[in-house]
Amino acid sequence: MLSNIVQNHLDFIVFIIALLAERFLPLVSWYHPNTVLVAVFSAMGKRIYNKQNTNSYHYLAAILASVLVLSVILLIVTLLLEFAFYPELLAGLILYLCLESQSLNKKALRIAKLTKQNQKSAARELLKPLLAREVSKLSTTGIIKALIESLILRTARYYFVVIFVFLLLGPVAALGYRLLTLMQQAWRSDISPNSEFLKPLKLILFVIEYIPVRLLTLTIAASKATKQSIHYIKHYGQHFYQTNTGWLLSACSASLGVQLGGPAMYFNKRHNKMRVGTDRLPNADDVPAVLNRLNQARAFWVLVIVCIEILKSI
Repeated sequence: MLSNIVQNHLDFIVFIIALLAERFLPLVSWYHPNTVLVAVFSAMGKRIYNKQNTNSYHYLAAILASVLVLSVILLIVTLLLEFAFYPELLAGLILYLCLESQSLNKKALRIAKLTKQNQKSAARELLKPLLAREVSKLSTTGIIKALIESLILRTARYYFVVIFVFLLLGPVAALGYRLLTLMQQAWRSDISPNSEFLKPLKLILFVIEYIPVRLLTLTIAASKATKQSIHYIKHYGQHFYQTNTGWLLSACSASLGVQLGGPAMYFNKRHNKMRVGTDRLPNADDVPAVLNRLNQARAFWVLVIVCIEILKSI
C-alpha cells in the first residue's frame, strides 16, 4: 500500500524534496550551473551587442539570441525527460537547480551584519553581484535599501515565480523562465537598463511574472498593514517604472514601514526611479524582518499546495 501511495504521488513527493533540498542543501554559487550559464550568456551578449547599432537591430538580435538558446537547451531537456526512466526525479532536479533563496538569505544577513560593524567596503563587495547598479558610492542606508529591494525581487522571481510556473506548466517551462532571468541578469551587467536590447526579455518576463508576483504581493499585504499596502499600490505601484516591481515593493514598504525605491546609478548615469513610501529609511535590523515576511508567504503557499494535493487524492 505504501508503494502505491508513493507511486501515485511521486511527483508531489519529489517537489517537496526539491524544496527541502534547496532549503537545507543549497549549492554554493562557485560550482552552481547558473554561474556557468551567466558567464556564457554574458559573453554572448558582448558578442552580439553593439551600442552603435540601431534600436531595431538590438531588438531583433535579442529575440534571436534568446530563441536560439532556449530552443537548444529546452529541446535537450525535453528529450531527456521523455526517455528518462523516472522523469519525476529529473523534474525535481530541474526545480532544485532553478530555485534560489537560501543562499541569498544567508548573504543578505551577512551584508546586514557588516553594515552594523561599519564595514561598508566589504558589504559593497558582497552586494555587487546581486545588483546591476553601481554600488561603489552607496552609503550604509543605500546599501541596506538596495539589499532589501534585491532580496525581495530575487526571492519573488527565483523562488515564487519558478514554483508557480513549475506547478502550472511543468519543469521545462520553469527551466525556460529561469534561463530568461539568467540572460537578463548577464546582459544587464554590461548594458544600460533602458536599452532596446533588453526590452524583449523585459516584456516576456513581465507577462510570465504578472500573476505570481501579484499573488505574492497580496499575501504580504494581507499579513500586515493591509490598508496601507493597498494605498501604496494605488499611489506608487501602479505608476512605477515596472508595475510588477511596483506592486511588490509597495506592499513590502507598507508592511515594513520603511521607504524603498529611489534614484540609482547605472554606468555613471543617474536614473530617477520613484520612491515608495514616506516612512523612515531602512536599516540593518529591517533585513531579518524582510526575511520573516517572505518566509511567512513561503509557508502559506506551501501549505496551500499541500492542501490542494490532499484534496486531489480524496
